[in-house]
Amino acid sequence: MRLRHSAILTSTCLALWALTGCSAPPSDSTPAAAQEEAPIPVDHEVLSSKQLAERLLTADDLGPGYAALPSATTAASEASVEGCPQLEQVGSTVDSPYAMFPNQGKRVFAGPGGTQLTEELYSAPPKDLSTGVGRIMTAMGACPSYRLVTASTVAEVRTQAVPVPRLGDEQGGQVLTVTAGGRRTVVQQTVIRDGAVLLVVSGSPTEVTVHGQAAVAKATTR
Repeated sequence: MRLRHSAILTSTCLALWALTGCSAPPSDSTPAAAQEEAPIPVDHEVLSSKQLAERLLTADDLGPGYAALPSATTAASEASVEGCPQLEQVGSTVDSPYAMFPNQGKRVFAGPGGTQLTEELYSAPPKDLSTGVGRIMTAMGACPSYRLVTASTVAEVRTQAVPVPRLGDEQGGQVLTVTAGGRRTVVQQTVIRDGAVLLVVSGSPTEVTVHGQAAVAKATTR
């Protein structure tokens, strides 16, 4: 199943970037796993893309060794998922749950030692965000392993749901172990919905742990 600008490739392509130079998908991309249910309030303000951009982390927030990458360097190649029908179905759906959210912001950072950290923000009515997150999380949790095929790489991907801090209204976390060309790397992704704001942070487990709470605090500033 061919996927372009798919909502399921951010974490996997981050891992491939570390191994082979694969680029991170554009800002309509967001995978995750494991969600905590919560009541859905309706009185939260939906933020514009401009407002979301102002709430993204900066290189100064992250500290020495980090630099924001120009958006032109983060374009994604076409890829295909094999061995996980549920994931293929989500990726091929025209009304991808994240593509319907026009209010979005994204920043990609190059970190120390050649690592990469990505932060994405989306905003929509809380119920709509929750429904979209649920669809993606269900698909991502359906298969413990699958293959991601690009023009130059075949990667074996293993997934595992992991606990995340109980922040916001809904939380989810997943670790992906990606093996390509005899090399292996690990990427963690944390997803947190707080009212009408959805935060997605992807990178090495250490980076996500260290910078995740700062991202939440800045993204959910009232």
